[in-house]
Amino acid sequence: MVERQVQGLGLFRGLLVAQLITAFVVSLLALLAGGAAVALAALWGGTICILAHAWAGFQLWLHPGNRKPARRASSGIRAEIGKIVITLALFWLTLREIPAMQTRDMAAALLVGFFVTQAAGLVWLARNSNRYIQSVNPGENDS
Repeated sequence: MVERQVQGLGLFRGLLVAQLITAFVVSLLALLAGGAAVALAALWGGTICILAHAWAGFQLWLHPGNRKPARRASSGIRAEIGKIVITLALFWLTLREIPAMQTRDMAAALLVGFFVTQAAGLVWLARNSNRYIQSVNPGENDS
């Protein structure tokens, strides 16, 4: 079996597709469990996650200036800081500007949508980026 490694644009697209599908599935489940308003809150939580990861993925894999070796380390820092800032800003604006989001059900749906979408993206990356896989020759770890 030949194992192919997904890189660059493939990682970016795959991450966003996995998160989009997850956000819609969570939203659909929220619609069945709590109604349209709860489903929209869950979808918005997933969208916040997708927007933050779109920024980070662009910085890491697609930004043309980050192909230079000197900028690769700083691109990771920019990606993570941007992801955190985008996430916190969108949560703050959502909770401040939409009073209905301050209710228990809506806030729970918002957070569940965000965290389940986040987890789906992390699982997809772990399975497809091959950076967590170590190849060890027999006898190397023997003490």
